[in-house]
Amino acid sequence: MEAYLLDANVLIQAKNFHYRFEFCAGFWTWLEDCHGNGLVFSVNKVKSEICAGKPDDAARVWCQSLPSTFFIPDDADAAVMANYAKLMNWAASTPQYTDKARAEFADGKNADPFLVATAMTHGHIVVSHESVSPAAQKRIPLPNAASAHGVKTISVFDLLSKHAHPTFLLQGA
Repeated sequence: MEAYLLDANVLIQAKNFHYRFEFCAGFWTWLEDCHGNGLVFSVNKVKSEICAGKPDDAARVWCQSLPSTFFIPDDADAAVMANYAKLMNWAASTPQYTDKARAEFADGKNADPFLVATAMTHGHIVVSHESVSPAAQKRIPLPNAASAHGVKTISVFDLLSKHAHPTFLLQGA
């Protein structure tokens, strides 16, 4: 069965825009149900990014309520770290990107390379709002790194189309 790793931008944008907790709790419950069925995960670096927010941030509170199995240990896994090293070598040897882009990609707090390395290790698909950007130079987009290493990426909307039933009902009619 395919499994998916959520990028932080999926959770942050869901909270801020499309699936706010106050009117679309079903999205968040769906993510929890997907995890319970072995379909959706993320990595510890994403949890760290989300939990760096304000104490009352809805996404932070939600992440802290999840079972520990939702977030795959990334930098604690030797196989993931071996693939992380491959990503760092790739980034360092790809002349298209600026030195600043490479440094930002290599920052240990950046979840993107850990998502890709974890997906490489476990054969997962990364879910992100980013798309491949062949001409990028000032930043290494997650999908560029993923594509260069045989990792598939999809949008959250494609994930929903594939694994969710329509649930929007008119309230108070």
